Amino acid sequence: MNLPELSSLLSEKKLDVVENAVKDALLDPEANGELLLAAFRGLARASGQKGRLQNLATLADATLKGPGTSPESNRLRWALLKEAVRAGATPSTQDGFHKHFEEAIRLAYPDSPSLTTLLGRFRFREAKEPVDGLARMERAEKWLTFEVGRCFFMAGRGAGKVVEMNFALDAVRVDFEKSVGVSIPIGVAAKSLTPLPDGHFLHQKLTSREALGALVLSDPSEGLRRLLDSFGRPLALADVKEAVAGLVPEERWTSWWTAARKNAHVVLHGSGKSATVEWTHTTEAADAAILAKFEKAHTPEARLDFYRKNSKRDPVLASRMAAKLAEDAREVRATNVSLAYELAVAAEKVEGVSLGFAPEELVPDSPLPMLGHIEDRLSRERFLEGLLSSRPQDGPRLVAEWFFREEDARTLDLIDRRLAEVDPPTREATLDKLLKSPRSGPKAFLWFGLRAAQDESFRARLTPTVLGRLLDAASWEDLGGGRAKIRELFDRTGMAAAWLVKQATLEDAQQFLQALDRHNDLEPHRRAALFSAAEMRFPDLRKGGDENFFVTEEALEGKKMELEKLAHVDIPENTKGLALARAEGDLSENFEYQARKQRQQDLDVRVARLQEELRKARVLDPATVDTTEVRPGTRVILRLLGGTRAVTLLGPWDSRPEADVYSYLADVSKGLLGRKVGDRVSFLGDEGLIDSIEVWKQA
Repeated sequence: MNLPELSSLLSEKKLDVVENAVKDALLDPEANGELLLAAFRGLARASGQKGRLQNLATLADATLKGPGTSPESNRLRWALLKEAVRAGATPSTQDGFHKHFEEAIRLAYPDSPSLTTLLGRFRFREAKEPVDGLARMERAEKWLTFEVGRCFFMAGRGAGKVVEMNFALDAVRVDFEKSVGVSIPIGVAAKSLTPLPDGHFLHQKLTSREALGALVLSDPSEGLRRLLDSFGRPLALADVKEAVAGLVPEERWTSWWTAARKNAHVVLHGSGKSATVEWTHTTEAADAAILAKFEKAHTPEARLDFYRKNSKRDPVLASRMAAKLAEDAREVRATNVSLAYELAVAAEKVEGVSLGFAPEELVPDSPLPMLGHIEDRLSRERFLEGLLSSRPQDGPRLVAEWFFREEDARTLDLIDRRLAEVDPPTREATLDKLLKSPRSGPKAFLWFGLRAAQDESFRARLTPTVLGRLLDAASWEDLGGGRAKIRELFDRTGMAAAWLVKQATLEDAQQFLQALDRHNDLEPHRRAALFSAAEMRFPDLRKGGDENFFVTEEALEGKKMELEKLAHVDIPENTKGLALARAEGDLSENFEYQARKQRQQDLDVRVARLQEELRKARVLDPATVDTTEVRPGTRVILRLLGGTRAVTLLGPWDSRPEADVYSYLADVSKGLLGRKVGDRVSFLGDEGLIDSIEVWKQA
């Protein structure tokens, strides 16, 4: 009999047939556990069937408690007993319900160390009636799952171990990897905590961390297999990384994952944040799954991405996928030449695949717009190599032009190396342009700074001016995370300190420290370290001179307003938020508190810095500006080879280079200060004469 048939019998009130079905099911109770439970519940709902249910419960109890019964039979016996007792049909026994119930629950939970304590806690022996006794026992039973030492998984928190059962608060306390002592109400725990069996990867991570960590690091593929087998399903790549966190150091994650995914049983689906990882138990199954996924892809772009991830698994698999990519390349050649190029480059590498044309045939006379649409780094590098080999007249120029648009450091390395080989003058001109106009290639300028930290030939190109521009770049929004890398160049043991100690002259050091003084965004500890490095090289070096500086009245008022806002709006608001965050407790894991505390420190530093700068600031008075020579507050008309240019020199707070307004303290202004009408000058690489000098025009 099956469950639908049983449901029909109960609804038709054919209870004699139901009784016989129960007796038949007891001949093989483990195979018919669901049917027996459903029958007991149905009889409990039927009116006037208490006697029938009691007789069946007694029979079931006797059948399931015999010698040699399995754990499954013991758990079924306890479940049927509870159904009968709730219906008021407690099985007959000579020993009384206390002994009967205790025997049944102990067999259902044979490994529970806290059962006796829990039964005493809820005063089971004081129950007068079976229903009351069952209620007390079920209160104890709900805690059995969450005994101290048991391991669970909770969405959003990961794996954790129970460290306390708090009956007063009706909650369990769990230590998770990233947060300890988390109190979870017992009702929430029953819904939110998933038990981790002994062999589960996350269970081992909590109980045998050192041994599991050694295995995971020594055999990445085996570690990945154990993880995926534990869950029995594909996992998001982000979940894989989270699961091995603490076993695989953060700095080794990329190399670990690269090694783990090389196993032929690993199948990666999708890309980016949506990527999932699957473990197939035969390589044939893995290849079949990959090919099926490849064939279901709806666009050439998706197929190309899938090919790149999986083409190295098997030559036959690669050939079948590459043949389709070649077909795609021919189809999109007329409509999407950049995509056709990438498809062709991928397909031509596979032996036996007929493409019908060479990728270079797709390159137009004006190639850089097409190159801008090629996303794959290796395809771009193939494109650039093609320009150098097929167009010796203008190829180096085109590659040098692309240099300023390239964003991948590896491709920038290639361009620099190849230009040095085929056209050294073009390479020199490219680097000179980069250092004079770093905004023409922000990512290339970041690349240069990082190369200078490693390569002495690049470090030899450093000057105070270049270092000042690197300081500027630390605040460029378009560099994103690269800004942190630039700041690291100015660490105590970074590139700038090495330059100061090994390469800079006294004049270089003085110019650099003046530039450093004007870059208040660099952290105080880095600034202090650089000043120390300079003084180590030049013991007599002092900042010296008049520390006051000129600013316009408008700029001064702007800084005063900034200070006012910091002191009366930002700091009080953050102080209030800090107090609220502190009240939440557990400051070690309170990220809001930590963030507020750091912001408070930053605000205090900014206020102190502004107060010091305001103390040094002196307002430029147009009425007192002497125009017999170039000085702060003057507007200079330059007659240069490239044309006439009007340049205004004001204070560091007024600088707007895009409007030709420069700080008189900036390196670019030094060649003008003190000069007179008719003097020959050089300005931003252009030569010419000073045509006139006048007082700057106020806004």
